Amino acid sequence: MALKAADPEFPIQAAFVTTLQICYPDLLYTIAPSGFIMSAGMAVKMMRMGYRKGTPDILFFEPRGVFFGLLIEFKTPTGTISEAQRVFLLSARDRGYKVAICRSTAQGIAILDEYLRLPVPPHSLQWEYPIPGLE
Repeated sequence: MALKAADPEFPIQAAFVTTLQICYPDLLYTIAPSGFIMSAGMAVKMMRMGYRKGTPDILFFEPRGVFFGLLIEFKTPTGTISEAQRVFLLSARDRGYKVAICRSTAQGIAILDEYLRLPVPPHSLQWEYPIPGLE
């Protein structure tokens, strides 16, 4: 998969991830496979495997405060949110996730820093259980 030739959000997100790798190497997160050029067959395969349009750019699996995790969508200062992104972000918010739209690397880091200062919920420290196939 190649990046789109003109992906203005790429440098914002790439700088954000570089900062994550340096400052927060132990955070559990992943990216959505958006912003890539792919064949129609690969796009169909991704949809059949569960990819949802509107999935935010970065998903953090770190419960803090009352939130189950943090979802960030990166946009340029003039970028707009698609209808699929709006629906996904509002649905995630309504399910207990902190969501943010960030228009710069610095804004993304500030939101992440603020989020990580929230207390770790006591119940999240008790989620250890056997997972069949991992033992």
